[in-house]
Amino acid sequence: MVKIAETGLTKEDLKDGGKFDKKVDKDWTHAYADDLRAETYTEVNASPKADVHQREWRKIMNGDPVEINPSVGSGLKCMTIDEWSCRWKQNDRFPECLACGSESTKEHHFMQTWCRGKKAFESETLCLDCHMFSWRSYSDPDFL
Repeated sequence: MVKIAETGLTKEDLKDGGKFDKKVDKDWTHAYADDLRAETYTEVNASPKADVHQREWRKIMNGDPVEINPSVGSGLKCMTIDEWSCRWKQNDRFPECLACGSESTKEHHFMQTWCRGKKAFESETLCLDCHMFSWRSYSDPDFL
């Protein structure tokens, strides 16, 4: 049996990809939203707050073609909201829409930063029922 340096874990313990800490049996997948020391900022918008999809959203709402996901093909296509968001996943930690309460949401923007034990994150989801965007962000009070 091979022990992994510093952790004391075996290779068998790490077969889950490090998702679980065997010493405390904790799932670290959504640890970014645990033990928050300040309020989470929330906002509801009719268009994305994250810059990454603002232009595409405007095009979809106008019926203009948008760029096809490179993993599927190339070129431009007029898409429905469902087609455009089909490859996004739901955020299991924050599944509900802040506008209508539906859990039919998909996350298109997520960013987290950990530095010296401090954390910050941003998450934006699209509700497939009301087509509103729910923004959540957090930063530890002493995060630099």
